[in-house]
Amino acid sequence: MSVMIQPVVIPNRVDIERAPNGKDRVSEEELRFFDKKTVFYDLFTDPAKEDVLVGLGPPLLNLASRLDGMRLVVDGKKVPYKWRDHSELKQSVLKARLPVRHSWHGAMAVELQFNEFSVTVDVGERGAQGRKVLAAISKDNKVSWVSEWVDHYRENFDIDDVFVYDNGSRNRGELKEALKGRAHVVDWDFPYGPPGKTHNKFAQAGALNHCLTRYARRGILYNFDIDELLISNKEKLASELAGKGVVYFNSYNVPFVKPASENYTHKDFVYRFPELKTTARKFVCKEDKVDVISQHATWKRSSIFLGGRMRRNKPDTCVSPSSYFLHFLGITTNWQPRLNKLEEVGTEGLVQDESHIPMMPGPKHEGTEAMAKGLAGER
Repeated sequence: MSVMIQPVVIPNRVDIERAPNGKDRVSEEELRFFDKKTVFYDLFTDPAKEDVLVGLGPPLLNLASRLDGMRLVVDGKKVPYKWRDHSELKQSVLKARLPVRHSWHGAMAVELQFNEFSVTVDVGERGAQGRKVLAAISKDNKVSWVSEWVDHYRENFDIDDVFVYDNGSRNRGELKEALKGRAHVVDWDFPYGPPGKTHNKFAQAGALNHCLTRYARRGILYNFDIDELLISNKEKLASELAGKGVVYFNSYNVPFVKPASENYTHKDFVYRFPELKTTARKFVCKEDKVDVISQHATWKRSSIFLGGRMRRNKPDTCVSPSSYFLHFLGITTNWQPRLNKLEEVGTEGLVQDESHIPMMPGPKHEGTEAMAKGLAGER
C-alpha cells in the first residue's frame, strides 16, 4: 500500500539552492548526494488538531533568507504561520492555524507563494491518531528481508501500522505488492545525504519525524531499521514505556557467518558477538513525550519558562534492563563497503543466540514463550 505525501521542491529553473551545513566539509563529488532543493517533505493537517496545518522539511540553512517573505494561502485565504529552522536537529517545521474548521470531505488547496515561484498542493483528510507504528527508511533491500522484518514486529508487538520510507528502490513495485495489507510504502525520493556527513544527511531524520508527527500522533513509535530485530516481551516493554515515555535498547551485532542458502534472511543467522553495544541505541517512544527524534536520539522541548529549548533525553536513564535488539550485519545491500559488513567470520568466540527464531511467524517450537520474553537476563 502506498501513502501519498505532498512535497514542495524548488524548481530546477529557479536559481536557489540549499548550501551544506558548514559543520561538515562536503566535496563537489559529495554534493551529488546533498538535498539542495527540498523545502517541505510533506504538508498535512495535524491528526490531533484539525485546524492546524503542518509542514516538515530539511533544515533551511541559507534558504531561510532566500525564501523569506513567503505567503501561505489556504483555500484562497492568506493565513499567518510560524516557520522555524532547527539546523542542529536537521529539520524545519511550519505550523499555521487554519482560518476555519473544515468538514474534511474533500481536499484543501494550499498555495505557497515565494518571490520567484509558487507551489500549490492539495492536502487531504486527517490521519488516524493513537496508533502503534513502526518506521524505517529503506533502499534496494530484498523484499524477503523487509517482509520478515514487518512480520517480526507485527507478530510480537501488536503494531497497528508499518511505514517503509522507500528511498528510491529499484524493486519498489515488487515491495509494494508483497507488503499489501501489512505495511505502507512511502515514496521518499529525497537525496539521502553525503556518506559520512552527519550534519548534512537529512532524509532519514526527516522520515522518522514525519512518521512521528503524521502517523504516530498521540501514539507510540518503534524506531528500528530493516536489519534490526527487537528481542523483548511486549508486556514488560509496555510497563517500561508507561513509566518513562521513552525506552532505549542496547544491541548485539550478528556477523556474517556464511548461511546455508544464498536467499538468506534474518532467521538464517544465529551467532552474535558476545559484546553488548551501548552506542547507536534504538528506541520506542510515546509521541507525546518527545518533540523531535533522530536515528539514535530523542528530544523534548523544555518549559516555556526556560526559553522552550530542546532538551535531549539521556539514553542511560531510559535503557531497558530486560530487552535488546539484534543488528544483522548480513542484511545489507553493502552500500557502505568500507564497513565490511559482509566479511565472513567463523563461529569461534561467538555466542549462539536464537532468540529471534521463535519470534518469527509460523509454527512455534517448544520453549518459544520463555525465549520470546526477552533474554536480557540470560546474556
